[in-house]
Amino acid sequence: MKQFITLLTILVFASNLLAQKVENAQKPNIIFIAIDDLKPTIGAFGDTYAKTPAMDELAKRSTIFTNNHTQQAVCGPSRASLMTGKRPDYTGVKDLKTRMRDVNPNIVTIPQYFRQNGYTTVGVGKIYDPRCVDKETLDAASWSIPFVREWQLSYPEEFGRPALGYYQEKSNKKVIEKLYKEAKDKGVKNTYVYVTDRFKPPFEKSNVSDNAYMDAAIANRAIDLMDDLSKETTKPFFLAIGFKRPHLPFVAPKKYWDLYDSINVPVAAYQKMSKNSPKVAYHNSNEMSAYIAPGIEYELDENQLLRMDEDFQKELIRGYYACTSFVDAQIGKIVDELKNKGLDKNTIIVVWGDHGWHLGDHSLWNKHSNFEQATRSPLIIYSPHSNKSIEVNSPTEFVDIFPTLCELSGLSVPTNLDGESLIKSMNKSSHTSKKYAVSQWPKGDVMGYSFRTDDYRYTVWVKGKESMDAINSKDIVAQELYDYVKDPLETVNHFGEKKYRTIQDKLIGYSEGYFTSEKIKFKKSNEKGLKVGATLNYRELNTIKEELYLKDFKYLTPANAAKQQVIHPTPKDWNWKPVDDFIAFSKKNNLEVRLHGPISPQASKWAKEDHRTAEELELNMTEFATAFAMKFNNEPIVKWMDVVNETILATGKWLGDKPGTDSWENPWFKMGVDENGYPLFILKAFDIATKYAPNIKLVYNQNGGMQTELWDKVKETVLYLRSKGYRVDGIGWQAHILLSPTTFAWVENTDEEAKKLADLIDWAHQNDLEFHVTELDYFVEDSNNIDAAYKKQAEVYQKIVNVLKEKSKTGGVTLNLWDMGERFKKDKGYFHSIYDAEFKPTPAYKTIIDALEYQNK
Repeated sequence: MKQFITLLTILVFASNLLAQKVENAQKPNIIFIAIDDLKPTIGAFGDTYAKTPAMDELAKRSTIFTNNHTQQAVCGPSRASLMTGKRPDYTGVKDLKTRMRDVNPNIVTIPQYFRQNGYTTVGVGKIYDPRCVDKETLDAASWSIPFVREWQLSYPEEFGRPALGYYQEKSNKKVIEKLYKEAKDKGVKNTYVYVTDRFKPPFEKSNVSDNAYMDAAIANRAIDLMDDLSKETTKPFFLAIGFKRPHLPFVAPKKYWDLYDSINVPVAAYQKMSKNSPKVAYHNSNEMSAYIAPGIEYELDENQLLRMDEDFQKELIRGYYACTSFVDAQIGKIVDELKNKGLDKNTIIVVWGDHGWHLGDHSLWNKHSNFEQATRSPLIIYSPHSNKSIEVNSPTEFVDIFPTLCELSGLSVPTNLDGESLIKSMNKSSHTSKKYAVSQWPKGDVMGYSFRTDDYRYTVWVKGKESMDAINSKDIVAQELYDYVKDPLETVNHFGEKKYRTIQDKLIGYSEGYFTSEKIKFKKSNEKGLKVGATLNYRELNTIKEELYLKDFKYLTPANAAKQQVIHPTPKDWNWKPVDDFIAFSKKNNLEVRLHGPISPQASKWAKEDHRTAEELELNMTEFATAFAMKFNNEPIVKWMDVVNETILATGKWLGDKPGTDSWENPWFKMGVDENGYPLFILKAFDIATKYAPNIKLVYNQNGGMQTELWDKVKETVLYLRSKGYRVDGIGWQAHILLSPTTFAWVENTDEEAKKLADLIDWAHQNDLEFHVTELDYFVEDSNNIDAAYKKQAEVYQKIVNVLKEKSKTGGVTLNLWDMGERFKKDKGYFHSIYDAEFKPTPAYKTIIDALEYQNK
């Protein structure tokens, strides 16, 4: 054991040095470029028709991911998923009307996380789909500086603003102006819809300068923002730039159209449904057919697929490429400006298209499918520390961007992300560890989940279920299997063919593994139900209290055996025996365990004053917390652990160290606070627990009553910890009723306090947190009128249990009794549980038994 502790100390010291280097190093800036509807029509990605010199040049110094896929091929869901590192079934954004924070109010986005970690974050153009965030701020939590809106962009006076946000050709503007006047004269309320229902050309080539169109205005404003941000040398910046083309309509200056002749335009080679493919995989390209003008007509064939003549297809495809070249030129301007300012030496550049785009393959236009042309999306990452060309052609996903940026920037990676960091493939290998990328597409009440490997795609269409549900064969309405080695155009669905049986079974296995993992993840964060347990003190093992405990309970919290003051009271002393005995006892009796071994005011001893320095405290705490987490992480019976305890006063202020020897103090506060005022010992404790106890649920435990100021501070701290990448799975309340004035209201205004408790649990469940009543007992200073005290105790307990029962329907709740019977503390009084001094049940016993019966239903 001594060798283990010595090695542990060395490892901790080394990791602290590494963390210090990252902390002290200048954090990189980030240029985050989104391109609407861009498929990999880029020279560097192998498209010989494309003219994209700026992105090609950037790719020579970057990692390009040629088998990268969106999570859902439509703007709103794709961007909500990418920006949060969470898949659509979690974000809840699977259409163009659901707002991200309506479903997950406290979800953390990439810019929000970087903002919380000291970055100045600002954006311009299209980053989120505005229909999937609040329209007023485009997600205020993400931006330190208000997001630049379209109406704030500048255009040359000779051109004015583009009509409908798109068009600069004079003839088009004239038609649009006439229609607006017509709508106004008729008293039409929504004049925009009136106009666009009658005139919205799918393309435009106008002999104007770049600055006449919106994407150049976005680039110009981005350069201005970069100039402002570069003057602030004390903080790194995260600048998000969202270009609008090549989304329809295909509008760009004529010079970009002239890069592509109108004869040799490559139309799709295969324009039919794939052989043996299900109809659910297709759509009628209604987005395309919404772009109308005189002389343009759309018709559907017998399969409800869009039919267009070849000349019209060529003009659309030419327009798509022209817009791509136009945006490429704007990216060139931004990269050149970055170099001119010398910022390229410490700036990460990410370029991504939010999904692919059908240009006539399978008779499909737009995105909105699980086929290759819709899901495959470009991703380029330039790191100033790499500065070399790497091509990764194994599967990657947009959910991988969040953890990759964190690691490249020296930030902790949030533990709840669905993606994996790509930094290893950027440094060493052309492959990732990922076996497949996952995309999904809904069609009515059917959801298609598509799994893209190096060489194959398997898509399973499931009716009425999501990835976290229990899916069985009766839920599956269709399946597809495509072989990209032999059939890159997806002309044949090979599912069910005998010669593909082996690979088919393998891919089905991947899908089943994915659904199982999603179900487990979702269940972990959404477990419902009530669990009731009690505490035993070490000296109570092999006594009547042990007998009484085992008679009713299966959930145990060892009283103080896991605390640092027992296990590691001084830097030299270690004593695991009490807690090890409790673990053996729990295994023998098949118990679930919550370990109450937090970093708390009870430090190296139950002391009132601690003379150790901040450095000594940190070393002692780190040794204990790391050893504790590593030791118990692989104990299956250990389900929860308190990470910190008693950190906040009833006033909402931090509990710190106090002078003298007569006051309860928290020596850990001597370690200091971070730049945002949060105690370093709390951050450190959760950092260690997150790293070394991935199998245990982590609880932020707090004493006191239902004071608003106290719990607001707890909520704020929990969200801050999560924003730093640390895991918090639950909050705990030490419910010592009547022990201090903070809990008097539970007797004086029981209903009001119960309502506050209910609201607090609601907040926990809304934020994917369990709620634990960790230490419930009832203090009586004078036992002369004990019967009345027992009666009131039962009333209060019943109110608490009623709340827990109700809230167990929406999430996980636990109740832990602190002791089994009566405890007397000298100079204080009596602490009561559910047995009296003679070990006879008190009135509160029936309440707890009722709760146990409810638990076991």
